[in-house]
Amino acid sequence: MRFPTLTRLFFDTPGLPTYFGKNSYPFQDPVLERICNAFKLADEASEQEDIWTELTASNADFIQALRNKDFEFLRTSFSNLFHGPLLFGMGHTDIFLTKKSPYDRQYFSLRCRDAVQALGEALAIKPLSSNQQTSLDDYIESTNADLEEHIEKIEETLGHSIEVPNVGRSPAAKIGRYQISPDSARHAYVMYRVKQLGFNSDDAILEIGGGFGNVARYAFLQGFRNYTIIDIPYVTAIQAAFLAATIGEENISLMGEDPVGGIKIYPSTQKRNLPGTIDLAINMDSLPEINMTESIEYLRFINSKGRYFLSINQEAQKTHKGKIKQYCVPDLINMVGNFKRLHRHPYWMEQGYAEEYYAVEMEDNQT
Repeated sequence: MRFPTLTRLFFDTPGLPTYFGKNSYPFQDPVLERICNAFKLADEASEQEDIWTELTASNADFIQALRNKDFEFLRTSFSNLFHGPLLFGMGHTDIFLTKKSPYDRQYFSLRCRDAVQALGEALAIKPLSSNQQTSLDDYIESTNADLEEHIEKIEETLGHSIEVPNVGRSPAAKIGRYQISPDSARHAYVMYRVKQLGFNSDDAILEIGGGFGNVARYAFLQGFRNYTIIDIPYVTAIQAAFLAATIGEENISLMGEDPVGGIKIYPSTQKRNLPGTIDLAINMDSLPEINMTESIEYLRFINSKGRYFLSINQEAQKTHKGKIKQYCVPDLINMVGNFKRLHRHPYWMEQGYAEEYYAVEMEDNQT
């Protein structure tokens, strides 16, 4: 009854077959060299404490391998990207298919089923259920139905696959002929929404906190060619590896390289030097969980360079391990000022998240 993140209740739901996918990308030395060189330019310790301080410490061996250009260690890490601590806080990893899962093992299967149905509802492919108009039996039949044709219609609408790519041995569920994870479904919504808001392939899009790079991958599949991720240095290495494997090494550019017409990956330690202006800044599942100083600095950065801001974040404001306080984006916005909220509504893809869309209110000294 209290499975987190699910957008609906499930009753007597049949489990989906779950397994680990493959890794079909070799992660050869040239791309690993590029990743290490970029990390060296970006490597800088943070003086602030937040949840990412803890996650950075848990990946100390990986960070040291980047510094030492230990290609064998990195190749193994990227080939097994979804196994171990590298993606904690960024996506669904192997732990969700083991006895160590923080939730019941059925959760992963339910989350896949829920994410596909939520995406279909967001795209107006699947009608919303109504407790007033729907009997319990009909509701259960709807939520427990086979989803293969549903996914086919989603892919036709989006114009690309929502299957899990064979990189890093991701956990997956089998739905008919499709290989699905919660992340492969939920991340596909973001760029659909960006297009719905009127942005196109030529607009400059900045994603603050890009996870493992999956939203950026969908941006590329949707035709966006002026897309930049900004994130903490070791996470940019993960994004570079994932995107090199899924959209091609030639379609990414890293710190210290000439930009290409694809995805640019930039370290947060150098954000003040990010060139150009931003048509849209995106932040998903991130700002409330970093320290307030950094969050406010990012919002001021958007103020100085951006036109619009799309926030998809939770607002629980819990205290992590009794000492690290989380924040609420509307409160942070009020502290910074110069934003006008245009839209606010529940996020289609996850319970407890708000989707907000802001315009940057230009000051007199801005043009």
